[in-house]
Amino acid sequence: MGGRYTKMAQFLEHICRTYAINICIKDFTGFIPIDRELDQALLPYWGHTNPFCMYIKADQRQLSCCLSTFRAMAIKCGQGKPYFAMCHAGVGQYVVPIKTDDIVLGAILAGYFNYRPELSRYMIKRNSRVSAKIEYETACDLFDRHIVNADVNLEEMFIFLEMAAEYLAATYAHLKDIHSKEKLPSRKSSSHEDTIVAHALEYIRRNFASQILVKDLAAHCYCSESYINHSFKKRVGLNINTYINKVRVENAKNRLITTQDTMTAIAMDLGFNDPNYFTRVFHRLVGNRPSDFRRRYS
Repeated sequence: MGGRYTKMAQFLEHICRTYAINICIKDFTGFIPIDRELDQALLPYWGHTNPFCMYIKADQRQLSCCLSTFRAMAIKCGQGKPYFAMCHAGVGQYVVPIKTDDIVLGAILAGYFNYRPELSRYMIKRNSRVSAKIEYETACDLFDRHIVNADVNLEEMFIFLEMAAEYLAATYAHLKDIHSKEKLPSRKSSSHEDTIVAHALEYIRRNFASQILVKDLAAHCYCSESYINHSFKKRVGLNINTYINKVRVENAKNRLITTQDTMTAIAMDLGFNDPNYFTRVFHRLVGNRPSDFRRRYS
């Protein structure tokens, strides 16, 4: 994972685990995708994929509201100090600016917090009234299960988050020197693209065992097929169908090792309608046939 940035990814994972929080990194200048290894190391932090957030943002209007906050967030981060904010869906989060040379590069968002339950309920009800896709009781149930009343040592947590922000700022300084032609500060923000691709990855994670068409993925992310194809390949490094097969094969490896299920049953359960195609895909991605893999690792 991430090569040179493995320790950075592990540090972020440690923060999430220690304080029971989720982290999302917003890139306002587009400097992260410049370095493929950095981009891949930060892949788990591209977007909010909490079940409550995903439910709310399944509505196009709510997703647009979320994306529209990036500009205001960048302006607020220009002050250079961490702050607390509540999103339009009622979720609280702490925002730590990533800033260097008077340039607001991005922000680290730490949450999710149930800060003012009554206000959150009001905001959920308001959103459900304007969206046929949001059912109030369902949204409240997801909120209660996935948005926590975290008992966090803020002073300690901010020390770690600011260390992470400083590391990313220092990384920018390094990238600026070796990628001077890219004019990093003037690059288009990648936050919108990050959110779209993060939603696509989460959709695949939840539905890989079903047939997933690019048009369905594009509809889920409220973008064109050409946009999701281009953005996904650029950011993930694989085309959509190859990535879906990779997810399926990783799950197949676990089934082969831990169960005695037949190849046909595994193939069908994981979305391969043809067991022979499953074998070909598995061999191409793993280097062994499924039967050989099972004999070797069981």
